[in-house]
Amino acid sequence: MNRWKPLLAVVILTIKPTAAISKPPAPKLIDKPRLVSSSKQAITISPQSAAKVGRQVWRNETGGSRDAITAWNTAEDFMSLGIGHFIWFPEGLRSKFKESFPEMLEFLRNHGATPPTWLSMSPVTPCPWKTKREFLRDFHSPKMAELRVFLLDTMGLQAQFLVARMKDALPKILASLPNSKDRAHVRHQFYRVVAASKDLYPLIDYINFKGEGISPTETFPNRRTGKPEGWGLKDVLLVMNGTSSNPDNVLAEFADAAGFALKRRIANNPRDKRWRRGWLSRIQTYRHPLQ
Repeated sequence: MNRWKPLLAVVILTIKPTAAISKPPAPKLIDKPRLVSSSKQAITISPQSAAKVGRQVWRNETGGSRDAITAWNTAEDFMSLGIGHFIWFPEGLRSKFKESFPEMLEFLRNHGATPPTWLSMSPVTPCPWKTKREFLRDFHSPKMAELRVFLLDTMGLQAQFLVARMKDALPKILASLPNSKDRAHVRHQFYRVVAASKDLYPLIDYINFKGEGISPTETFPNRRTGKPEGWGLKDVLLVMNGTSSNPDNVLAEFADAAGFALKRRIANNPRDKRWRRGWLSRIQTYRHPLQ
Protein backbone atom coordinates (compact mmCIF):
# COMPACT_ATOMS: atom_id res chain seq x y z
CA MET A 1 0.00 0.00 0.00
CA ASN A 2 1.26 3.45 -0.84
CA ARG A 3 1.20 5.13 2.56
CA TRP A 4 1.73 8.56 1.09
CA LYS A 5 -1.07 8.63 -1.47
CA PRO A 6 -1.86 12.14 -2.69
CA LEU A 7 -3.81 14.15 -0.23
CA LEU A 8 -5.50 17.45 -0.59
CA ALA A 9 -6.10 19.68 2.35
CA VAL A 10 -8.05 22.84 1.67
CA VAL A 11 -8.26 24.83 4.81
CA ILE A 12 -10.99 27.36 5.39
CA LEU A 13 -10.58 29.47 8.48
CA THR A 14 -13.59 31.25 9.93
CA ILE A 15 -12.38 33.99 12.22
CA LYS A 16 -14.41 34.77 15.31
CA PRO A 17 -13.81 37.49 17.86
CA THR A 18 -11.83 36.08 20.82
CA ALA A 19 -9.22 36.46 23.96
CA ALA A 20 -5.44 37.20 25.80
CA ILE A 21 -2.50 36.33 27.95
CA SER A 22 0.38 38.51 28.91
CA LYS A 23 4.01 37.56 28.64
CA PRO A 24 7.46 39.13 28.42
CA PRO A 25 8.28 40.77 26.11
CA ALA A 26 5.00 42.54 25.32
CA PRO A 27 4.11 42.34 21.63
CA LYS A 28 4.54 45.42 19.52
CA LEU A 29 1.15 46.12 17.99
CA ILE A 30 0.43 47.71 14.67
CA ASP A 31 -0.64 51.35 14.98
CA LYS A 32 -4.30 50.67 14.25
CA PRO A 33 -5.04 47.07 15.10
CA ARG A 34 -7.21 45.47 12.46
CA LEU A 35 -10.50 44.23 13.92
CA VAL A 36 -11.11 40.53 13.63
CA SER A 37 -13.77 40.14 10.97
CA SER A 38 -16.13 37.31 10.13
CA SER A 39 -14.79 37.05 6.58
CA LYS A 40 -13.25 33.77 5.45
CA GLN A 41 -9.69 33.34 4.23
CA ALA A 42 -8.79 30.24 2.26
CA ILE A 43 -5.46 28.53 2.88
CA THR A 44 -4.43 25.71 0.60
CA ILE A 45 -1.64 23.16 0.81
CA SER A 46 -0.77 20.91 -2.11
CA PRO A 47 -0.96 17.11 -1.80
CA GLN A 48 2.80 16.91 -2.22
CA SER A 49 3.42 19.45 0.55
CA ALA A 50 0.98 17.74 2.90
CA ALA A 51 2.75 14.41 2.43
CA LYS A 52 6.15 16.06 2.88
CA VAL A 53 5.05 17.74 6.11
CA GLY A 54 3.68 14.45 7.42
CA ARG A 55 6.98 12.70 6.76
CA GLN A 56 8.92 15.47 8.51
CA VAL A 57 6.64 15.36 11.57
CA TRP A 58 7.18 11.58 11.66
CA ARG A 59 10.95 12.10 11.59
CA ASN A 60 10.69 14.76 14.30
CA GLU A 61 8.70 12.48 16.58
CA THR A 62 10.19 9.06 15.86
CA GLY A 63 13.39 9.57 13.92
CA GLY A 64 11.56 7.74 11.11
CA SER A 65 11.57 4.45 13.06
CA ARG A 66 8.74 2.10 12.13
CA ASP A 67 8.76 0.53 15.59
CA ALA A 68 8.63 3.97 17.24
CA ILE A 69 5.21 4.60 15.72
CA THR A 70 4.07 3.15 19.06
CA ALA A 71 6.06 4.52 22.00
CA TRP A 72 6.00 5.29 25.71
CA ASN A 73 8.38 8.15 26.41
CA THR A 74 10.53 8.41 29.50
CA ALA A 75 8.87 10.15 32.47
CA GLU A 76 5.45 10.15 30.79
CA ASP A 77 2.29 8.42 32.04
CA PHE A 78 0.78 7.71 28.65
CA MET A 79 1.41 6.06 25.31
CA SER A 80 2.30 7.99 22.12
CA LEU A 81 1.22 6.73 18.70
CA GLY A 82 1.33 7.57 15.02
CA ILE A 83 3.39 9.98 12.95
CA GLY A 84 2.58 12.80 15.37
CA HIS A 85 3.02 10.73 18.54
CA PHE A 86 -0.60 11.44 19.44
CA ILE A 87 -1.06 10.73 23.13
CA TRP A 88 -3.47 8.12 24.50
CA PHE A 89 -4.37 7.99 28.19
CA PRO A 90 -4.96 4.81 30.19
CA GLU A 91 -8.22 4.74 32.13
CA GLY A 92 -8.34 7.14 35.07
CA LEU A 93 -5.25 9.18 34.17
CA ARG A 94 -5.48 12.88 35.00
CA SER A 95 -2.92 14.98 33.13
CA LYS A 96 -2.24 18.63 32.36
CA PHE A 97 -1.69 17.64 28.73
CA LYS A 98 -4.41 17.24 26.10
CA GLU A 99 -5.12 13.73 24.83
CA SER A 100 -5.03 13.61 21.02
CA PHE A 101 -5.10 9.98 19.84
CA PRO A 102 -8.89 9.44 20.20
CA GLU A 103 -9.60 12.52 18.06
CA MET A 104 -7.07 11.40 15.45
CA LEU A 105 -8.52 7.87 15.37
CA GLU A 106 -12.05 9.20 14.88
CA PHE A 107 -10.73 11.29 11.98
CA LEU A 108 -9.18 8.20 10.37
CA ARG A 109 -12.42 6.22 10.74
CA ASN A 110 -14.48 9.08 9.32
CA HIS A 111 -12.21 9.07 6.27
CA GLY A 112 -12.54 5.38 5.52
CA ALA A 113 -9.79 3.74 7.59
CA THR A 114 -10.61 0.43 9.28
CA PRO A 115 -8.83 -0.01 12.63
CA PRO A 116 -8.24 -3.39 14.30
CA THR A 117 -11.45 -4.89 15.67
CA TRP A 118 -10.44 -4.29 19.28
CA LEU A 119 -9.96 -0.60 18.46
CA SER A 120 -13.16 -0.09 16.48
CA MET A 121 -15.46 1.04 19.29
CA SER A 122 -16.80 4.57 19.45
CA PRO A 123 -16.08 6.54 21.51
CA VAL A 124 -12.48 5.40 21.57
CA THR A 125 -11.70 3.32 24.65
CA PRO A 126 -8.87 4.19 27.08
CA CYS A 127 -5.40 2.87 26.27
CA PRO A 128 -5.31 -0.83 27.26
CA TRP A 129 -1.70 -0.55 28.48
CA LYS A 130 -1.76 1.19 31.85
CA THR A 131 1.98 1.55 32.50
CA LYS A 132 5.22 1.70 30.56
CA ARG A 133 6.10 -1.72 32.01
CA GLU A 134 2.94 -3.23 30.51
CA PHE A 135 3.66 -1.48 27.21
CA LEU A 136 7.21 -2.87 27.03
CA ARG A 137 6.06 -6.34 28.04
CA ASP A 138 3.57 -6.44 25.16
CA PHE A 139 5.69 -4.56 22.61
CA HIS A 140 6.02 -7.59 20.32
CA SER A 141 2.57 -9.01 21.02
CA PRO A 142 0.13 -9.65 18.12
CA LYS A 143 -2.10 -6.85 19.40
CA MET A 144 0.71 -4.26 19.36
CA ALA A 145 1.98 -5.50 15.99
CA GLU A 146 -1.52 -5.14 14.53
CA LEU A 147 -1.71 -1.60 15.89
CA ARG A 148 1.62 -0.66 14.30
CA VAL A 149 0.55 -2.02 10.91
CA PHE A 150 -2.64 0.05 11.07
CA LEU A 151 -0.72 3.21 11.96
CA LEU A 152 1.87 2.67 9.24
CA ASP A 153 -0.84 2.04 6.65
CA THR A 154 -2.67 5.29 7.49
CA MET A 155 0.24 7.72 7.52
CA GLY A 156 -1.26 9.77 4.69
CA LEU A 157 -4.56 10.22 6.53
CA GLN A 158 -2.69 11.12 9.70
CA ALA A 159 -0.98 13.92 7.75
CA GLN A 160 -4.43 15.14 6.69
CA PHE A 161 -5.44 15.18 10.36
CA LEU A 162 -2.43 17.37 11.17
CA VAL A 163 -3.44 19.84 8.46
CA ALA A 164 -7.06 19.84 9.67
CA ARG A 165 -5.90 20.55 13.22
CA MET A 166 -3.89 23.51 11.97
CA LYS A 167 -7.02 24.76 10.18
CA ASP A 168 -8.98 24.71 13.42
CA ALA A 169 -6.27 26.35 15.53
CA LEU A 170 -6.69 30.06 14.82
CA PRO A 171 -10.43 30.33 15.65
CA LYS A 172 -9.79 28.46 18.91
CA ILE A 173 -6.84 30.69 19.80
CA LEU A 174 -8.78 33.87 19.03
CA ALA A 175 -11.70 32.59 21.11
CA SER A 176 -9.36 32.27 24.09
CA LEU A 177 -8.18 35.90 23.95
CA PRO A 178 -10.40 38.49 25.70
CA ASN A 179 -8.39 41.48 24.48
CA SER A 180 -9.23 42.76 20.98
CA LYS A 181 -5.71 44.11 20.43
CA ASP A 182 -4.21 40.72 21.23
CA ARG A 183 -6.69 39.08 18.85
CA ALA A 184 -5.70 41.45 16.04
CA HIS A 185 -2.02 40.93 16.82
CA VAL A 186 -2.24 37.12 16.84
CA ARG A 187 -4.27 37.05 13.64
CA HIS A 188 -1.77 39.35 11.92
CA GLN A 189 1.22 37.26 12.99
CA PHE A 190 -0.50 33.98 12.06
CA TYR A 191 -1.08 35.18 8.51
CA ARG A 192 2.48 36.50 8.26
CA VAL A 193 3.65 32.93 8.85
CA VAL A 194 1.07 31.55 6.39
CA ALA A 195 2.30 33.95 3.69
CA ALA A 196 5.95 33.06 4.38
CA SER A 197 5.50 29.28 4.36
CA LYS A 198 4.03 27.54 1.31
CA ASP A 199 4.10 24.15 3.06
CA LEU A 200 2.74 25.57 6.37
CA TYR A 201 5.18 23.23 8.11
CA PRO A 202 6.10 25.53 11.05
CA LEU A 203 2.44 25.97 12.04
CA ILE A 204 1.43 22.34 11.47
CA ASP A 205 4.40 20.92 13.34
CA TYR A 206 4.35 23.34 16.27
CA ILE A 207 0.66 22.73 16.94
CA ASN A 208 1.31 18.99 16.96
CA PHE A 209 4.48 19.48 19.02
CA LYS A 210 3.21 21.88 21.70
CA GLY A 211 -0.46 22.49 21.04
CA GLU A 212 -2.57 25.57 20.38
CA GLY A 213 -1.85 27.07 23.80
CA ILE A 214 -5.52 27.41 24.77
CA SER A 215 -5.76 24.95 27.66
CA PRO A 216 -5.42 26.62 31.08
CA THR A 217 -3.84 23.41 32.39
CA GLU A 218 -0.98 23.61 29.86
CA THR A 219 0.88 26.34 31.75
CA PHE A 220 3.42 26.63 34.51
CA PRO A 221 3.55 29.54 36.98
CA ASN A 222 6.30 32.08 36.45
CA ARG A 223 8.82 31.30 39.19
CA ARG A 224 9.11 34.98 40.10
CA THR A 225 5.60 36.36 39.67
CA GLY A 226 3.47 33.22 39.97
CA LYS A 227 1.57 34.16 36.81
CA PRO A 228 0.68 31.15 34.57
CA GLU A 229 2.65 31.05 31.32
CA GLY A 230 2.11 28.71 28.39
CA TRP A 231 4.18 27.45 25.47
CA GLY A 232 1.64 26.72 22.71
CA LEU A 233 1.14 28.42 19.36
CA LYS A 234 -0.85 31.25 20.94
CA ASP A 235 2.11 32.12 23.16
CA VAL A 236 4.51 32.03 20.21
CA LEU A 237 2.34 34.37 18.12
CA LEU A 238 1.94 36.78 21.03
CA VAL A 239 5.73 37.01 21.34
CA MET A 240 6.22 37.78 17.64
CA ASN A 241 6.30 41.50 16.87
CA GLY A 242 7.80 41.90 13.40
CA THR A 243 6.32 43.54 10.34
CA SER A 244 8.60 42.25 7.55
CA SER A 245 7.01 40.25 4.75
CA ASN A 246 10.34 38.68 3.73
CA PRO A 247 9.81 34.91 4.16
CA ASP A 248 13.28 34.29 5.60
CA ASN A 249 12.77 36.99 8.21
CA VAL A 250 9.30 35.78 9.15
CA LEU A 251 10.34 32.13 9.53
CA ALA A 252 13.39 33.12 11.57
CA GLU A 253 11.19 35.25 13.82
CA PHE A 254 8.75 32.38 14.31
CA ALA A 255 11.60 30.04 15.26
CA ASP A 256 13.00 32.64 17.69
CA ALA A 257 9.59 33.17 19.29
CA ALA A 258 9.10 29.41 19.67
CA GLY A 259 12.53 29.21 21.29
CA PHE A 260 11.55 31.97 23.71
CA ALA A 261 8.34 30.15 24.71
CA LEU A 262 10.13 26.84 25.23
CA LYS A 263 13.03 28.35 27.20
CA ARG A 264 10.49 30.12 29.40
CA ARG A 265 8.75 26.80 30.04
CA ILE A 266 12.07 25.25 31.07
CA ALA A 267 12.77 28.19 33.38
CA ASN A 268 9.34 27.73 34.98
CA ASN A 269 9.65 23.95 35.18
CA PRO A 270 13.37 23.09 35.44
CA ARG A 271 12.82 19.33 35.19
CA ASP A 272 12.07 19.94 31.47
CA LYS A 273 15.70 20.95 30.95
CA ARG A 274 16.38 17.36 29.83
CA TRP A 275 14.35 18.08 26.68
CA ARG A 276 16.01 21.42 25.88
CA ARG A 277 18.48 20.22 23.26
CA GLY A 278 15.89 18.23 21.29
CA TRP A 279 13.23 20.91 21.51
CA LEU A 280 15.52 23.70 20.32
CA SER A 281 16.93 21.55 17.52
CA ARG A 282 13.41 20.82 16.31
CA ILE A 283 12.36 24.45 16.04
CA GLN A 284 15.46 25.26 13.99
CA THR A 285 13.84 23.27 11.18
CA TYR A 286 11.22 26.02 10.91
CA ARG A 287 13.73 28.52 9.51
CA HIS A 288 13.66 27.13 5.97
CA PRO A 289 11.12 25.43 3.68
CA LEU A 290 11.19 21.65 3.67
CA GLN A 291 13.31 20.14 0.90
